[in-house]
Amino acid sequence: MSYDTDLTDEQWRLIRRHIPRAKQGGRPRETNMRRVVDAIMYVVTHGCKWRGLPKDFPPWRTVYGYFADLQKRGRWRRIHYDLYSMVRKAAGRDEQPSLLVIDSQSVKTGKCASAETRGYDGGKRVKGRKRFIATDSLGLLVDVSMTTANRHDTKGGKKVLTKYRKRVKKSRVEKVVADKGFRGNLLTGFVKSAFKAVLEIGQNHTTAKTGFVPAKNRWVVERGFAWLGDYRRLTIDHERSMSHSCGMIRLAFIRLMLRRLVPV
Repeated sequence: MSYDTDLTDEQWRLIRRHIPRAKQGGRPRETNMRRVVDAIMYVVTHGCKWRGLPKDFPPWRTVYGYFADLQKRGRWRRIHYDLYSMVRKAAGRDEQPSLLVIDSQSVKTGKCASAETRGYDGGKRVKGRKRFIATDSLGLLVDVSMTTANRHDTKGGKKVLTKYRKRVKKSRVEKVVADKGFRGNLLTGFVKSAFKAVLEIGQNHTTAKTGFVPAKNRWVVERGFAWLGDYRRLTIDHERSMSHSCGMIRLAFIRLMLRRLVPV
């Protein structure tokens, strides 16, 4: 049986080189790795429990084991970065962005989340974790990090930007845009020293009189969070570890970018 989340042949060809081959020696691998990836995409999109996977996928313990192993090996991250470059090129852009937009989102956690990875966001009145994402001007995910919900935005913003700075040898970033929650010398100084760029705090022009007014540049990161809302697994953070939470967010954008490169 096929599902709407299954990869097409061309989409699978774009990522299969990142999937580790079976170890030499011993019994040959019997698991169909393409079906494993299809099953993982099914979980991310439809939000079912691992145990609730349809029976025509490989056994759920096998699927979860590969998801965790590929996350530990950094394979989801590599696939994300590889597809990101492809989409940028297809759009006629440079591989690396000159503009970054960052924002945070506090989300409730499920019962599986370990206690030390949860906090309370008094402003949003949410007990759980906080997602920090950096996007480019196209709204594509540049990088992601997770913290407890009580972490201040400036510290979380620095964390996600540090991730990006470590993987880029020569950054093209000239400006980082954020909302007023990221104001402060900590992030301003970091952006200046790490990227030789400026931190711009976007203004909110929405009023009762004017109605909703999209903030210049910053609206793309809000749209990024809206895209995550299409993935039921991400409406609540069900993952035991923050690492797995980041993996799930990367998988959502991996699917989005695959569909841009190979429309179905």
